[in-house]
Amino acid sequence: IFLLLFLFASLRRQTVYNRILVANIYDLFMAQLDNSQLFENFEIFEITQNRMTYLTNYLFMCTVFQMQCNYHGYVAGFPNSLVTLNTCSGLRGLLQFENISYGIEPLESTAGFEHIIYQIKNENINVPLLEENDTDIWYKNLPYKSHIDLEEKIMVSHLLPRYLEMHVIVDKALYDHMGSDMTVVTQKIIQIIGLVNTMFTQLKMTIVLSSLEFWSDKNKISTIGDANDLLHRFLAWKQKFLVLRPNDMAYLLVYRNRPNYIGATFPGKICNKSYSAGIAMYPKAVTLETFSVIMVQLLGLNLGLTYDDLNMCHCLGATCIMNPEAVHSSGIKVFSSCSLKDFKHFTSKSGVECLQNQPYVTPVYKEDAVCGDGFVEGDEECDCGPKEEYPMCKFKNCCVMETCKLKPSAKCGFGPCCSSSCQFYKRGKLCRPKASEECDFNDFCNGTSHECVPDTFVQNGESCRKKTAFCVNGLCANINDQCKAIFGSGSKGASFACFEEMNGRSDRFGNCGVKKDSFKPCPFEDLLCGKLVCTWPKRTLFFRSDVSVIYTRVYDDICVSLAHRIPVRPGQRDFTFVNDGSPCGPKMVTIRKHYSIFQL
Repeated sequence: IFLLLFLFASLRRQTVYNRILVANIYDLFMAQLDNSQLFENFEIFEITQNRMTYLTNYLFMCTVFQMQCNYHGYVAGFPNSLVTLNTCSGLRGLLQFENISYGIEPLESTAGFEHIIYQIKNENINVPLLEENDTDIWYKNLPYKSHIDLEEKIMVSHLLPRYLEMHVIVDKALYDHMGSDMTVVTQKIIQIIGLVNTMFTQLKMTIVLSSLEFWSDKNKISTIGDANDLLHRFLAWKQKFLVLRPNDMAYLLVYRNRPNYIGATFPGKICNKSYSAGIAMYPKAVTLETFSVIMVQLLGLNLGLTYDDLNMCHCLGATCIMNPEAVHSSGIKVFSSCSLKDFKHFTSKSGVECLQNQPYVTPVYKEDAVCGDGFVEGDEECDCGPKEEYPMCKFKNCCVMETCKLKPSAKCGFGPCCSSSCQFYKRGKLCRPKASEECDFNDFCNGTSHECVPDTFVQNGESCRKKTAFCVNGLCANINDQCKAIFGSGSKGASFACFEEMNGRSDRFGNCGVKKDSFKPCPFEDLLCGKLVCTWPKRTLFFRSDVSVIYTRVYDDICVSLAHRIPVRPGQRDFTFVNDGSPCGPKMVTIRKHYSIFQL
């Protein structure tokens, strides 16, 4: 039975649904949701031929990543229920009760804000998760009780919060099956991870989608054969070639019409980098709910869980997650008494320290000053950060914690020229060391301000580096130093072939400036004077919140170039270009993106 849902809310561009009225054939219920930030800053990579493009939240600000719009919660009046929703463009998600699940999504063809609710049935999958004689399966025979007693409830309450950072790869076939559209596929992966987290909440485990990779053009490895063979092939490729954001576990999701087995992984090896990989097969006609159960069972094996013995393990009022039949059932699912003991035993051992690292999530944007975040902004006069950090704050005697205002006796509460006694440092105290021995000067406090004096430096155009370069804005510009400053040790200016490949693109990653709303191509003689191109020698990807990154292999080098997510304001220095003053050709340096010839 299909039911229409009419939203009793005025939808605006930045609407967030906190309470949702849903029409049901039995009664009326409301979903009360809590915001989830598990997906705010995960990174997306698209692989096409020999090029890896790093895409960011900025590219999707008008679509599914525009706001904090991924939620999970429960249905009011139904304590044994779960709700997982995305509210960026209408409502899309899942409502789960004890033995039944409903999907919800907008009706695209209607003019109003009408949605459809439909019952989900998970009866089409008829393949085992893993081969019974597979050497990667881990079975144990333990004397479990058949009920969850008081001791086990206490055990759950004593579990510590843990975090698993995942890198997910979608193969070419699954990318096409899910819609061949990056936004659509990303939305579905987000929904799957959201469902996975609703099940792991019981173990106080949070699955964080650290990064998402699409093989949208072709697969990087062969995906034929059974899951176990593919797992070893994927692991070998991962250890040798995979360049990605740091993570605890990498999973390759593969579409198969009728797989013999739909999963392979290394049980109990969650923090072992040599085995932190898994394969999940996505059968034809499977629902997102069913696939999320497959993912939880596979991750459960990674976390030391085993499949439930139906005669010895028990779940109250729900299907047991580690029951092999769980993929056939709808509704909420919980971990059994056996799984709880497995998990408690596994996390009590050494070697699982990676689960204790809480990922640092940087806000996508901030609209207003927030007292207590550690940043002096708006009308604040000081800010020592959250309450727990207040005792360690240098300016704790200067600042009123609750208001971020100065105490009556304080002259200052932040800045390089403000002392811990809340007074200005005396004139002559060093506040800004020179950045370059040849081109910059030390700067000192003036005795009347908490800020350092304006930066002073050698006149632009003075020669440096034994007359091989010029001073510009206090720096003796050099491409190798610029690459090292941005990307870290080991990086240097790329080869001419890399510059030719990148700055011949005439796009935001490679150009010689902008003219009339289009990117200027770099003439051959100016290829070294446009966008900065560096070598990338590391196995982990570069991350910086304000830029997008593109990687290109040229001969034996991996070349990297940057582009700002938000265009640089006129007059503002753009560090993604070769620095002013850098030699960029025979007797040539770049000055404000115009190329002038100097006698060197």
